[in-house]
Amino acid sequence: MDIILSLCVLVVGVFFAYRANRSSREKDSKAIEKEVDNDFKEEFEQKTVNELSGRGMRNLVDWMEDDLRERKLEQSEEIESFNELK
Repeated sequence: MDIILSLCVLVVGVFFAYRANRSSREKDSKAIEKEVDNDFKEEFEQKTVNELSGRGMRNLVDWMEDDLRERKLEQSEEIESFNELK
């Protein structure tokens, strides 16, 4: 009888721990998404909701080009070997 009761308590404990963990993950995901949206709004000028102004669009394109260039430099073997010489 004690084994069955212990098993039931263990299953219920695992269930509540899983639910609490899942709830925490959902809250974290929503908070991160909200923060990213706010950062995007601050960084790139918008005319209306979900519509960038000309200046905002140029800033976004410049940022994407810089990011792409940095990623290509990081992946380049020649640049890596050059950095090893320093």
